[in-house]
Amino acid sequence: MEQLSGFDAFFIKSEFKSAPQHISHVYIYDPSSSDQAVIRFKDILQNYQNRLHLAPVFRRQIKGVPFSLDDPYWVDAPDFDIEYHVRHIALPKPGDWRQLCIQLARLHSQNLDLSRPMWQAYVIEGLDGVDGMPPGAFAIMTKMHHAMVDGKAALQMLESIHDHTPTVDNSPPPEMTLEPEPDTPQLLMQAGKNMLKQPGKSFSKLKRLFQLLKRSVNPDVTTAN
Repeated sequence: MEQLSGFDAFFIKSEFKSAPQHISHVYIYDPSSSDQAVIRFKDILQNYQNRLHLAPVFRRQIKGVPFSLDDPYWVDAPDFDIEYHVRHIALPKPGDWRQLCIQLARLHSQNLDLSRPMWQAYVIEGLDGVDGMPPGAFAIMTKMHHAMVDGKAALQMLESIHDHTPTVDNSPPPEMTLEPEPDTPQLLMQAGKNMLKQPGKSFSKLKRLFQLLKRSVNPDVTTAN
């Protein structure tokens, strides 16, 4: 099991509806550089599907420790759905620069689902009204949670879906084996070991646990932080 660092866990704890903790990248693609007559969404979707194994962050999600006694762990998503993560939209006509910026701002303002792998990609068509865009150009906006990627991991994720040469490798991806998800006893046992290493930090966590248990027994009782 790989545990989130304290720094990465901080971004999870800092996630609020009004303060999403993700970053976004926007790339513009010129279809005339492809040897395909038409680039369809299903082709882009298949490209992602074939390259998931190249960047582990694509499929990993967080697994929380009961009562938040320790920082979460990374686990392989058991029910990964590529069509949830890669989506297809189009700008309304005339599809100008202002409309593109408004759409990007709307997408960026929406929180990622922390119960899934924390990334999404939006294929955006209908850019013909944007000055300087080649005919038929489309954009891909990728959202990635700060807890999931640093600069190196973000670059690995973006490089994995691109080729460095015009020759595309269309070989089928290797069979992926999911790591078994840790169960509650495993998580609590590891949390106990970590607490012994950091007694000061552990005291505040145990105090919060006792407060939660007290409230569950008597909801009318409030305790000071």
